Amino acid sequence: MRPALLILAALCALGASAAHARAQDTFETVAGNTYQGSVVSNDGVSVEIQTTDGMTMKLPLEALTPETQYRLRRADTTDDAQSQLDLAEWCVTKTLYEEARIHFRKALAADPLMADKIKERVVVARATAAKELLARAKSLQASNQDQEARRILSLLVQELPLEEPAKEAARMLDEDTAKRKATVMDRSPAKASSGPAEGGAGEARRSDGEPFSDATRSLFEPIIKSYQKLLDANRVGLGKEGSGGIDEFEKALKESEKIRKEAEKLRPKGANDAEVTEALALVDTKLEEASVDTRLNIVNAYLLRTSYNQAADVVNKGLAEYPKNERLLQARNHVSAAANNGGGGDWVIGGRRG
Repeated sequence: MRPALLILAALCALGASAAHARAQDTFETVAGNTYQGSVVSNDGVSVEIQTTDGMTMKLPLEALTPETQYRLRRADTTDDAQSQLDLAEWCVTKTLYEEARIHFRKALAADPLMADKIKERVVVARATAAKELLARAKSLQASNQDQEARRILSLLVQELPLEEPAKEAARMLDEDTAKRKATVMDRSPAKASSGPAEGGAGEARRSDGEPFSDATRSLFEPIIKSYQKLLDANRVGLGKEGSGGIDEFEKALKESEKIRKEAEKLRPKGANDAEVTEALALVDTKLEEASVDTRLNIVNAYLLRTSYNQAADVVNKGLAEYPKNERLLQARNHVSAAANNGGGGDWVIGGRRG
């Protein structure tokens, strides 16, 4: 065989083997173990992998995280509409809602004639997601994970506003906002008064349970008022779609900047006053939490519009203020993944909500 033909044959053989090879992947288990390797076989019940260090092991699919299961299932899913629709519905059962939206849209793009069927499945998926998100948020609140509960409730009212559970989610967010406004200078909300005191805030208490002095309370009054405005603007923003919501979130961030400047003015005084120092530390903690809440809501608003660059800009500005904030770091990864995979977008197939 002539050299040119030998080279051609070698290239064809290489291409054929590459077509059957599976790229290396990360396999994460629900038990917290992580393996790097490639798939040897997958029978739908368990997956056999060859790790990068040469080991061969078999893992039950249910022992893998939903995200890992999704990557395996996606790799074996064809591009036809029915396969994409089946994958979307599977994602809903695993609470992988963003991935579900991606594949509902791909199903429609693959076969527009299936639009009515896909719309019907989306309606069911939206209702299922809304119920699950509300139940998850309630469970988080019951275990005192208020920050994560707030994130879930915010997603629900932003992304699924016309679903029935979104009404209860909105009420829960109203209650959460009122509590935070009433306990702005309180480390232990459970000890706070049941309703707002004069001036719109509950009794302010220190870490030892003793109230802040009237003098300190008066000193921090501008910060308290800006913080309450921040929370109100953030909450109002969640009730508006598109640019209207983003405008309210931006108002909230302007209040956060006012708080930051006022706090800096007070720091010299805190050098000789332990009570002021404690109040400033409390302000820093609550300001970071509220500012990050707001930025995450803006990010989600932009992702609903698939405005990835704007979403990334919001995250990066937040990281400039709080470079070690874990929620912002996770948001940066989330935005990057959405941009690469076509994530984000609304739960809408072929029309406006509802």
